Amino acid sequence: MLKQSGKSDRGYTLTEMMVTLIIIGVIAAIASPNFLGLLSRYRLEEGLQQLLGAINETQRLAMVRGKSCRINISPSTNNITANTAGCLLSDRNISDKITIRSNFIGSTNITFSYKGSTTRMGTIVLSSDHTDLQKCFVIALGTGIKRVGDYNGSKTGSVAYTKCKTTE
Repeated sequence: MLKQSGKSDRGYTLTEMMVTLIIIGVIAAIASPNFLGLLSRYRLEEGLQQLLGAINETQRLAMVRGKSCRINISPSTNNITANTAGCLLSDRNISDKITIRSNFIGSTNITFSYKGSTTRMGTIVLSSDHTDLQKCFVIALGTGIKRVGDYNGSKTGSVAYTKCKTTE
């Protein structure tokens, strides 16, 4: 039998392990902000889709049921609810990592008549701390025509419909 002499070649040395960990750490530090931004953009899109879905559903149910329906959007709790039974199939909750602002006078609610028209106009802006992207929703007075887009105004202060640029 032959006897092996010298050191073993199996496994990694401590130096190799440390270099690998440092490289992984640097890659994670570079990728983390990009991942947070991507996650925030996804949350914004999801929040906008929940808002649009609830508003479209309320408008459609008002016309189908032949009665007035009102939807409430709460910027403090990020909840979307209906005042009238049967005007929204289920309440919506937008992520608490999203900030909701609007230029509605008084409470943020929209009432649709049995014809689908509305007596309010306004702009709602959704934003997040981890991305500069802001999404907006504008509803026209009377007709109930809606549009969405990217908001290019400040993340604080008043909301203006003129800063909502349609993306579709």
